[in-house]
Amino acid sequence: MKVVIHQGFHKTGTTTLQKTLSKNRGYLKDHINVLLPEDLQDASRAARRYAVAPKKRTLRNFGAIIREALKPFADHGGKPLLISNEELAGLIPGRKGVWSYEQTHVLAKVLLDEVLHLTEDGDRIVFLLTTRNAPDWVKSTYWQNLRSHRIRENLAQYGEALRRGSDLEAVVCRVKEAVSPRAEVESVNVSRFDDHYFPLIKALSILNVRSDRLVKSENRNVQPMGGADYFLELNRSNLSDEEVSAAKREYLNKLKRSNGATS
Repeated sequence: MKVVIHQGFHKTGTTTLQKTLSKNRGYLKDHINVLLPEDLQDASRAARRYAVAPKKRTLRNFGAIIREALKPFADHGGKPLLISNEELAGLIPGRKGVWSYEQTHVLAKVLLDEVLHLTEDGDRIVFLLTTRNAPDWVKSTYWQNLRSHRIRENLAQYGEALRRGSDLEAVVCRVKEAVSPRAEVESVNVSRFDDHYFPLIKALSILNVRSDRLVKSENRNVQPMGGADYFLELNRSNLSDEEVSAAKREYLNKLKRSNGATS
């Protein structure tokens, strides 16, 4: 069985990739099996917990959840498997005292250990990691955290701490050290491509699946002009947390109603 594990990272076009996979499940089911974030919610929670507090018990629990999630594919006659879930890299930096992907390579090793139960000697296993240039990633990650938390620092202030984890290629190297030689590691820097679908095309090409028949999904999670300034103003206001959350929801819903590409 050939396996591709798209483990991360957050804010590197993962939503577009996953929405497109979900939209094309009907076409893809005859060629590959697919596991997406909605299929791995318990694993996501365990990975985030481990990133916040890396305890052996939490890591064992993560492995057990992954093992259970993979069981249905044990008797699929060698059909390739594509796993895409950036939460398997751990918590997005900038929350709960986590400012980098320090535990991603540890989680990757556990993922590989469990995937190996499905495969045979000589089967190709590839970790595909989507990365992004540091300034782009910092700006996008700040926006994501600003939306969901009451951050009061501006981009320059918050970004200084975020830069501790912005060297995604260094994380790729740690993952490579953790899983080699049992698995390959490939990375795609999305800042270098105009085509938002290139990472998905890359993943499918590894699995020998044609991508020219895919029904494409719109680009998601695009930061609206002026959105960060408005949310920062809300976060710094005297409004209650409930009022701030309601104002953010109304702003985002208004964007959706006017065809804004955010979610």
